[in-house]
Order: sequence, then structure tokens, then C-alpha cells
Amino acid sequence: MQLKSFKLICIFLTVAFIGCGEVRPEPLTVGEVKCSHCSMSIVDMRFHTQLITYKGKRYHFDAIECMEQFQKQKDLKIKNVWVTNYLDTKEFIPKDEAIIFHSDKIRSPMGAGLAAFKTHEDTIPFQ
Repeated sequence: MQLKSFKLICIFLTVAFIGCGEVRPEPLTVGEVKCSHCSMSIVDMRFHTQLITYKGKRYHFDAIECMEQFQKQKDLKIKNVWVTNYLDTKEFIPKDEAIIFHSDKIRSPMGAGLAAFKTHEDTIPFQ
């Protein structure tokens, strides 16, 4: 009987620890997911943005402006928001650490000209 209780406790603890891992952004393949706001396929990965709620629901967006509009329309408890580094599509930056820059030289999917950069120096060619 004690062995059975011990096994159940071990299983419970294992499941609990697996669920406690760090939440990270998911890499996507071009065109495999649609924007959670406008339903366009996400094809330009320079603008891909992800949002995750405290309940674990993940949302993908084709542009920063779609994510911002989505946040205004929904009453979500947001845990994390990541934006793609415009200069390196494999790098995600937490939104609160990113430099969100507007420029007429940037042609974002929804036309607002917003892009995320890691440093202010990275924005110089777009000013």
C-alpha cells in the first residue's frame, strides 16, 4: 500500500514539475498559422508577434498593430508578449524590452510601418 502511494506521489510531482517550465515563444513555419486578429496567413516573419495568457492560451499575429488591436478588444490577463527582431527573424524579444519603431520605410503587413528592434542603433537606417 505504501509503495502504491509513493508511486502516485512521484507521478504527481513529475507532472507538476513539467508544467513549471519557462514559457518561450514558438517558432513558426511561414504560412502555417493565421493571425489571431485579422486571419491573414503569417508569411513575413519580420513582423510575427506572439502573446500568451496566464491560462496558457497562445495567440499569433502577423503584425504588431494586429496584436495591439487584439489586446484592446479582448479582456485578457497577459503573461508574455514577444515581438520578432526585424533584423533577425529567428530572435524574439520581450515586447517591454524591444524598441518599437515607426517608419515609412518599413512596409508591415497591415501598413502601419511598425517594427521591433533590439537596440536604438538598429533603427538608424530606417529614420
